[in-house]
Amino acid sequence: MRRRHFIAASAAMAVHSALEPGLLIRAATAASGDDWGPAFAAARARKPWLAGFETPASDRLETPRLDIDGVWPAELAGAFYRNGPARHAVAGQRYRHWFDGDGMLQKFTIADGRVAHLGRYVATAKYMAEIAADRPLADGFGTRMPGVPPAASPDAINPANISVIAHAGRLLALWEAGSPHEIDPATLDTIGRHAWSDETSGLPFTAHPRIDRDGNLWGFGYALFRGALVLYHIGPDGGLRKAGLVPVPDLGMVHDFMVTARHIVIPIPPLVFEADRLAGGASFLDAHVWKPDLGTRVLLVDKDDFSRVEWRRLPPQWIFHYGNAWEEADGSIRFDACRYDDPGVMFSLLRYVMRGEVRPASPAYAMQTVLRAGGAADQQVITDQASAEFPRIDPRRAAVRYRQLYCVLGLGRGDAAHPFANAVARHDLETGDWDLHRYGPDEIVEEHVFVPRPGSTDEGDGWLLGTTLDAGAGVTRLNLLDARRLAGGPVARAHLPYSLPLGLHGNFVGA
Repeated sequence: MRRRHFIAASAAMAVHSALEPGLLIRAATAASGDDWGPAFAAARARKPWLAGFETPASDRLETPRLDIDGVWPAELAGAFYRNGPARHAVAGQRYRHWFDGDGMLQKFTIADGRVAHLGRYVATAKYMAEIAADRPLADGFGTRMPGVPPAASPDAINPANISVIAHAGRLLALWEAGSPHEIDPATLDTIGRHAWSDETSGLPFTAHPRIDRDGNLWGFGYALFRGALVLYHIGPDGGLRKAGLVPVPDLGMVHDFMVTARHIVIPIPPLVFEADRLAGGASFLDAHVWKPDLGTRVLLVDKDDFSRVEWRRLPPQWIFHYGNAWEEADGSIRFDACRYDDPGVMFSLLRYVMRGEVRPASPAYAMQTVLRAGGAADQQVITDQASAEFPRIDPRRAAVRYRQLYCVLGLGRGDAAHPFANAVARHDLETGDWDLHRYGPDEIVEEHVFVPRPGSTDEGDGWLLGTTLDAGAGVTRLNLLDARRLAGGPVARAHLPYSLPLGLHGNFVGA
């Protein structure tokens, strides 16, 4: 299951950082002349799993009490929030990429051994304007809508469709490159766009902020037209501690990052943004060009001083998601990730599934990386026999040394009815052992998050909580597994009476 590669890293560079207000992203997207709606409908009739890419029949989904199997632990109480693209067409015009659809939040309330569900769209400015106009008013990440001019700011196209996180008493729906949207945690009503200060209002903000164990939140945003990354430090009280701008040559798409006790760690893949392509009518996605000769540059920023930066280098690779990172006593930085050889999955599988087609891409392997204090680096693949995604850890080990890594896997496809993940797994980074549960052949496995057992302090003492789409039954299920005994399967399941669109990320908030 493992092989090792050794890589030389580049010499360090210094870059000065300073905040500049008023950064704007213009996003236009490349069009396809075909109407993908009929093609998808025809494929949906043959492939039940495509239900995960349908728009829900209602803009509000609600079931006060779900049918359950097993026993939901009495000490598990709170709300599991998820987010993902859900409105996959506007006025009959289907989007050409999974990442385009307007975000819909899902809330699973767990209390006294019972589970309830509520689903509602995030009422962004884009969503509300298009509902009122009954026509497309904005392009998407991978779709150019006919007759729609380029947007003047990120929030004009912000679908708030990637993640949801709770911090400092606020629940925030997050996108890739625009403002967070504050959400009422009880009703899922959209309160409005959130800004931590007037100076940072409207600046791009990541879908993957990191929360330290002390409650500090760290974030970034990519400002492509300025060739810079915006960095954020938000205190445990929700107030802005500092923000900064770090220039990055050949900047492109950066989806996720990490923090350690001392550093912000941002690997920058060689998927480079070219504004001329955007101006020429390419989609926002297609305005990015894979340039492997650049390698993957790793930006290290001092958490106490954003002007203190170092650069390292890794081979070219595309990474959506990182699990965790920590620093050794000698200054070496270790982190894990799910690594693709290239970003083809975005241009093939995740695009053409919206047409009902399966166009395979290279898999992602779980990998550990060491950035050594002297400048060298090495990477070790730990799942070269199964595609891995959505890495998670016990949040009590954020930014420090940890042992258990959780992810979803796509195991051997012989009996699979779909091309997505079909298992959930735990990997012991010290022993190399694996513990996993494989769901049924009709179930698409979505991200599973770790929920600590109340009162416990040991790493791994808790549950994995996540959803699966059972395409055969036409329903979504909420699954709870003992995180130390995944092979035993779910200890409890809650069954929705309908299927939900496949989502991306979520988090549990204890009662």
